[in-house]
Amino acid sequence: MKLSSLLQSIEDDLLANEIPDILISGLHFHSRQIKKGYVFVAISGYETDGHQYIQDAIEAGAIAIIGDKDLRGFSIPYIRVKNSRNILPKLAQSFFGTSAKKHTLIGITGTNGKTTTAFMLRHILEEAGIRCSLVGTVANIINGEHLSPSNTTPDPITLHELIQKSEDEVIIIEVSSHGLSQGRVNGIPFDFALFTNLSHDHLDYHGTIYNYFEVKAQLFNQLNHHGEAIISNYCDWSRRLIDRLATNQKNVFSVGYHEADHINLANVNVEFSTDFDLKEEGLHHRVALPLSGLHNAQNASLSFITARRLGLHSDQVITALNSFPGVPGRFETYSHGNGAICVVDYAHTPDGLTHVLQTIKKQGAKRIIHIFGFRGNGDPTKRKEMITISSNFSDKFILTLDDLNGIEASQMVDTLHHLLERHGNGKGSVIEDRTIAIQSTLQETQEGDWIIITGKGPESYKQSFHYPTSSDKETIHYNAAAYGT
Repeated sequence: MKLSSLLQSIEDDLLANEIPDILISGLHFHSRQIKKGYVFVAISGYETDGHQYIQDAIEAGAIAIIGDKDLRGFSIPYIRVKNSRNILPKLAQSFFGTSAKKHTLIGITGTNGKTTTAFMLRHILEEAGIRCSLVGTVANIINGEHLSPSNTTPDPITLHELIQKSEDEVIIIEVSSHGLSQGRVNGIPFDFALFTNLSHDHLDYHGTIYNYFEVKAQLFNQLNHHGEAIISNYCDWSRRLIDRLATNQKNVFSVGYHEADHINLANVNVEFSTDFDLKEEGLHHRVALPLSGLHNAQNASLSFITARRLGLHSDQVITALNSFPGVPGRFETYSHGNGAICVVDYAHTPDGLTHVLQTIKKQGAKRIIHIFGFRGNGDPTKRKEMITISSNFSDKFILTLDDLNGIEASQMVDTLHHLLERHGNGKGSVIEDRTIAIQSTLQETQEGDWIIITGKGPESYKQSFHYPTSSDKETIHYNAAAYGT
C-alpha cells in the first residue's frame, strides 16, 4: 500500500502539504512493534509520549512518522496531523481494508456480563451453523482459532487486523468504557449494539457514574443506518438509555420484567439450577440454563433476544442455551477432596460480587469463605463497598494481593489492613501472598464449605507468589495434588 493512499482517509486531519509517494508494509503506534517499511504513529499517551520514541522507531525500520507535534530534523518524512490518537482507527481501517468486509458486527457494552453474553451468543450462533468470531476479555476467537487477548477491547491496529483476518459471518466485540473513551472502536459501523447493565466501576478513570454512563452510551452512536440497539432492561440506567435511543429514533429492542419490553423474563428459579421463562408475543419458552444465578438468566435473556433479531428460531436458541458450557473463569467450580467446593470467578465490581455471593448462598453453603484483593492503580472508590458486601454474605473473608500494576506490595498490604480495620466487621484477615491465602484456606475447609476466589478469573498472575502456580485455578489444583485431595 502507498502512504498517499493510506493518508486519503485522514485528509481533513493533515497539517502537511507534501506526502511522499512511498510503499509501506505496516503501521503501529508502539516503537517495539515497528518493522522495516512500517509507519510509526506517535501518540501522546496517558503515561508516556510516543513522540519520545521516534528515533527508536526509525532505527527499527520505520520509513515515515505520523505525529501531532511540531517536530523537525528526522531522517525520514514526518507528517503532522491534528491529533494522532484520533486518526489511528481511520488509518487502521484504511490499511487493513476492513470497511469493505461484509461481517455482521455486534458490539456489547456494560459493566458486568459482557463476556458471558458474548460467549453465550457465539455458542448459539455456532450451534445454528453460523460461524462467529469473538473479540473480548477471555479470548479472541477468529476462524475457530483461540488467540490470547491483551485488553477487553484491543487497540485499533490489533482490532482491525483481527477483523481483516476473520472469515466468519459474524464478529462479536466486547466494548469496554476505556475502549470507547480512547476511540479504539471509532469508525466501526455496528449492526447490533448490546447493553448489559451499569454499576459502580472505573470511577477513578471516568470521575462519576454519569460520565461512565455517557461513555457507554457512545457505542449506540455507531450503529449503522439499519442497526439495532438491544437493551437488557434490568437497571435504571437501561431505562434511561432506552428513552434516549427512542427519542433519537434508533431501532430499540429490550428484554426485562416490564410489559413494554419486547421479551419478558419470568418465573426464575435459582435454588439449585437456573430455570426461567421467556415470554415472547404470547409464547412461553422454558429455559434450563446450566449456569447458576439470576445474573446469568439476565445474560441469557439478552443473548436470546439478540439471536431472535438475527433471525434464529426460538427452538434453536433455547436448545443452545440449555447446552451452554460456560465461560473460563466465570463461576468455575472445583470439588475439594474433603467435600468443600471451590469457585473461581472474575467478579471485580460490587454488583458482580453481590450476584456471585448470592448465588453461592442459595446453593446451601455451610460456610462461605471469600478470598479477594484489589488491583494497584484500580478504582479505590469501590473497595469499601466490596468489603462490606463480602462481610455481609461471607462467614469469613481474606484480603490478599491482586495485580500490583506498579504499586509496591507493602503499600497495598497497608491499604488492605486499613480497609479491614475500618470495614471488616470482625470477619476478615489479610494474607499477603495469594497462593498461601488459597492454600491455607483449603487446608482448613470442611465438608459443605464453599471457597470463592474472585477478581482474576482465568487471568495469569502478574507477579510471583510462594507456590509455583500462575493462576487461581492452578493454585487450587496444585494444593489438591500436594495434599492428596
